[in-house]
Amino acid sequence: MTDTAEQIAAQAIATHGPANAARLYRETEAAYYSEAQWCDSASDERRKLQLAESYGRIADLIEQQTKGA
Repeated sequence: MTDTAEQIAAQAIATHGPANAARLYRETEAAYYSEAQWCDSASDERRKLQLAESYGRIADLIEQQTKGA
């Protein structure tokens, strides 16, 4: 069974705390976007961009759930 983005966000908040969870997911998002620029193949680039977008969506959820925390 695959966890949903909401479940992953909740787990990240519980594990790392609100501020650190959002920061970690934003940093990972940025890293994947950066890596995508240097990919030799279109499929690798697409995969890195998809990962970056996924980490960004989870970071958005974390920030929404912890607004004001």
